[in-house]
Amino acid sequence: MKIEFDPNLIEEAIFRELKVKEEKGDYTLTNEYHALTDPVYENFPLDERPAQFKKIEWDFFKKLGFFNLIKESFDEFPDLEGKVIGGVITKAKNPFDEGSSLMKGPGEGTEQKRIIIKLLIDRFQEIAYLKKLIRHELMHVSDMLSESFDYKDERLGCNPMEESIITERYSIFWDIFVDSRLIRKEKETISDKEGRYAEFESLYKKIPTEIKAAIFNVLWQDECLTHNKILELAKDVNKVIKISEGLPIKHVQKMKKTLLPGAQCPLCQFRTYNWVENLNHDSYIIDNIKRDFPDWEPDDGVCERCIEVYKVRSSVC
Repeated sequence: MKIEFDPNLIEEAIFRELKVKEEKGDYTLTNEYHALTDPVYENFPLDERPAQFKKIEWDFFKKLGFFNLIKESFDEFPDLEGKVIGGVITKAKNPFDEGSSLMKGPGEGTEQKRIIIKLLIDRFQEIAYLKKLIRHELMHVSDMLSESFDYKDERLGCNPMEESIITERYSIFWDIFVDSRLIRKEKETISDKEGRYAEFESLYKKIPTEIKAAIFNVLWQDECLTHNKILELAKDVNKVIKISEGLPIKHVQKMKKTLLPGAQCPLCQFRTYNWVENLNHDSYIIDNIKRDFPDWEPDDGVCERCIEVYKVRSSVC
């Protein structure tokens, strides 16, 4: 597979390496670099110098082992060959920009896409981590190209706040799916089971620990997650809890529903970030709601607007 590199990434990776060596008192690479680049100013006209510098930097990039490391990572995924026309390694603007995607090039057929992997320049100072990171990202790409995973590049929420919440949850579920399979294949990746559980645990503070651990173990062993399934879990906490049904855990059926910010109010059907809980002491409101919605239960929750409506209605009556 043809792998292309952003010239700016090549240049910055080399300069960062030279700087690190210099700070340690080693000027060997710096002297070698200047021995090749300095003559360019004397031997080539202005318009030919950029091409000469790029050629020298490309040779240095390979000399430092960066090209082989990335190529070896791509070689671990032979199934990608034929599904894409190549890969592009480019510079990430910030940690949030780092990651992988598929992109169609200008004039290319609808099925011909390139793998885009954006990396922070600092990653080239962490060779062991860099290899794990590229492997992790290529596993994501493999899922994107898998018919069974059925990936869709779509908006995950109806507004910016909802999009942010669902995207964070979706990313963690997908990372669990990616890293669990790599570890079962005895491949090193960027996080182990304990690390992924810590991320999962941080999302669902209200779920009891023993139930949360059981749910995570099911997810960690799942070989058949899909884009749609992950999106369902990311959107609805109660579907996450439902995974624990049938497992040998006490209190699962008695658990209170978790109300996800941005979910629909069961009464008005509008999305809300302001749920009203603990309604059991307001029996008159509960009775009035149940007259209109017989199947509704207090644990289903209700938004602030609906509560205000029923409070006004009760005061008028």
